[in-house]
Amino acid sequence: MSVISTSPYIADSLWSRSKVSTYIQISLLTMLTIVSAQVVIPLPFTPIPITLQTFAILFGAAALGPIKSTIAQTLYILLALIGFPVLASDKGGFEAVFGATAGYLFAFILSSYVVGILAKKFSTKLVINVFISYFAGTLLIYLLGASWLSFYTGNGIIYGIEKGVLPFIIGDILKAFLAASLLPITWRLIKK
Repeated sequence: MSVISTSPYIADSLWSRSKVSTYIQISLLTMLTIVSAQVVIPLPFTPIPITLQTFAILFGAAALGPIKSTIAQTLYILLALIGFPVLASDKGGFEAVFGATAGYLFAFILSSYVVGILAKKFSTKLVINVFISYFAGTLLIYLLGASWLSFYTGNGIIYGIEKGVLPFIIGDILKAFLAASLLPITWRLIKK
């Protein structure tokens, strides 16, 4: 049975629209975020590690849309808050959520919403459109992340940029291009 969908989100074109499929999609994105957080490359000069979270968050937002992706990221933060070791390096709990990376974590929620909205406005069938939405989402993550890092450490915004943005730019561009190319390829595969 083929699913007919006018939705701009690829998940809606692959799944029938029902409460069960919505719950499954949200759960899968939450799990993808948890797994991507465990791919950690610590950097000795910053408290912020390299992870694959931005890949999961941005791809999930463009694939599922603003509501489902925002719920998934909120669930991710809630799981961490109640103590599940879902954050990078198997961390969880109040102190881990509100530590040096808090700005990035809460930016995941906002970024999911914004990227999901942009995915609706601009077709996710074109790599450049997806990349532009990922760029906007990444800027939000950097802005909130670096600001919180500066506040949390008691250092200025220059510190936040040097330790929380600059080391990640090249990797985030690569992750954004990879994630941006997956959606148009998937659209072509399902021929919609």
